[in-house]
Amino acid sequence: MSKVKVSAGDTVSVWVKQLRLVQWSKNLLLFVPVLASFNFLQLPQDSLINLLVAFTSFSLIASSVYVVNDYFDLANDRAHPIKRNRPMASKALSVRTALSVAGSSLVIGLLLGYTVGLPFFVALITYLVLTSAYSLWLKKISLVDCITLAGLYTLRLVAGSLASGVQLSFWLLAFAVFFFLSLAWVKRYAELEAVQKTGKTSAPGRGYSVSDLPLIQSFGVASAFLAVLIFALYLDSSAIRLQYAVPEIGWLAIPFMLYLIGRMWFKAHRGEMNQDPLIFLMKDAPSLVTIGLVAVALVAAHGGFQV
Repeated sequence: MSKVKVSAGDTVSVWVKQLRLVQWSKNLLLFVPVLASFNFLQLPQDSLINLLVAFTSFSLIASSVYVVNDYFDLANDRAHPIKRNRPMASKALSVRTALSVAGSSLVIGLLLGYTVGLPFFVALITYLVLTSAYSLWLKKISLVDCITLAGLYTLRLVAGSLASGVQLSFWLLAFAVFFFLSLAWVKRYAELEAVQKTGKTSAPGRGYSVSDLPLIQSFGVASAFLAVLIFALYLDSSAIRLQYAVPEIGWLAIPFMLYLIGRMWFKAHRGEMNQDPLIFLMKDAPSLVTIGLVAVALVAAHGGFQV
């Protein structure tokens, strides 16, 4: 019997899926504190290098955790309408090979993270412990899972601040917590929508049932609008006068943010959110345009352009 030949392209594709390279884009959040400070062009070369190394270390460790998560979640993934196509779940990749690569990625990621500095390394270890706990246990506990996801997103901002030396403001941190919490609820809502279409009443390996959909939607929408409210309060705070020349222009960002939130939840409600919400925002053209308009409004407010 002749052996089936696997092309190099197919092999690369399998590894791209297994290591979740597309998920590395989430680690661009490390650059947000610098961008929000409008100090990127003045950033010292050492700080920029630290940020790039930090991004690489976070990405390698995230990939290693994804592999381990898939290993422990094989049974649930094979019962999931979408996740059953993952490399290990579909048996396109051997478990032993995947775990070996995961171990190497973990070691290299930790070594790189240590070179950035002790404060960042502590944040990196915290991320590793928290994301491992989430993969093995916390994701099965309702409410706790979404709070943990929001914490993991927010931790990237903290780590970026520590790597670059740029201080993370209270306002950005408060906004991030509620915005990322909304993204976490979107993720759960979309998963339950997919489960509902299969005729099942609960999500495998999760602490939710289809009957929880209205409550999850309420939590998620409320979190999103709280994030916008915090942003509005920031625009009216005394702190903004130190950073923005004409902060009133920043109010132009509010309707765009409301549209962004509304679009995201409409997509989830219609069953069209078939990927991680943060990845969706980075790939969806209307969302990218909206984010760009928010950025333009804030840059204009910072620079003092008159409208």
